[in-house]
Amino acid sequence: MTATLDGSAVRPATDSAVRLAGVHKTFGQGAHSVPALAGVDLDVAPGEFVCLLGASGCGKTTLLNIIAGLDRPTTGELELNSSRPAVMFQEAALMPWLTASANVELPLRLAGVPRAARKSRTIELLDLVRLGGVGGKRPHELSGGMRQRVALARALASALHTGGSSDVPSLLLMDEPFSALDAITRDVLQAELLRVWRSTGAAVVFVTHDVREAVRLGQRVVLLSSRPGRVVQQWQVGDLSGAEEAETVDVVNQRLREVISSHATA
Repeated sequence: MTATLDGSAVRPATDSAVRLAGVHKTFGQGAHSVPALAGVDLDVAPGEFVCLLGASGCGKTTLLNIIAGLDRPTTGELELNSSRPAVMFQEAALMPWLTASANVELPLRLAGVPRAARKSRTIELLDLVRLGGVGGKRPHELSGGMRQRVALARALASALHTGGSSDVPSLLLMDEPFSALDAITRDVLQAELLRVWRSTGAAVVFVTHDVREAVRLGQRVVLLSSRPGRVVQQWQVGDLSGAEEAETVDVVNQRLREVISSHATA
C-alpha cells in the first residue's frame, strides 16, 4: 500500500546515509538574488532508494549538487554518513578516447587503487551492468543505453571504499540519467538499475520529473514545490502491485499538477 509521510519527520542521524536540515540555497545577492531551495529537510537511510520529483526549475539538481559536494547551501545543515557520493548525469560523459574498461577504471586509478585491484574491480563492475564483453570498445562504438551502463559502472567505481576488502558503494546520486533515451531502452535500464541497486546495497537519490519512473524505481517519492524548492509531500511506494502502482502514479500526478498550478497563480 501507499502511505503518505509527514514531511517534517526526520530519522536520527545514525540511521542516515545523508541528512539535510533546513537547507536554503540562494544564487546571487541583493535585488538580483534567486532563491532555489527554501528550508529542505530530507533524510535518506542506508540502502534506501529515494526519488526526488518536481517540476523543471524546482531545485532538484541544486539539491543533488549540494549532497554531492559540488555546491554549498546558503544556510542549513548537511550530514553525510557514507563514503564519497558518486554522481551519474543525464549524459554519460565518458572520455571518448578511452575504452569502456578504462572509463570505469579511471576513478579507481585517481584514487590510487593498485593496478591489479582496479583491473579486477573494473571487470566485476562491467559484469555487474552486463557489459562483460565490451570492455575494449570506445564510447562511439556503443549504443546510448550501453554508454549509460558504462557510466553507471564508473559511478559505482567512484563510490567504492578503497581501504578494505568490503568495497561497496554507499551513496549514488543520479540526475535524470535515462531521460535522453528512447522508451524501450529507458524501461530496460530502469530494471537493470533496480537489479544493480539490490545487489550493491547502495543508497540512491534519483532526480526525475517523470512520475511513473519515480514510482516504479523508488522506495520513497519526495515531491518538491516549485521554486524555491521545499519538501511538500512524500509517499512510500516500494513493493506495489500493478494496480497500486497505477493508482499511486495518478495520485502523485494530481498532487504535482496542484503544486505547479499553485505556483503559476501565485
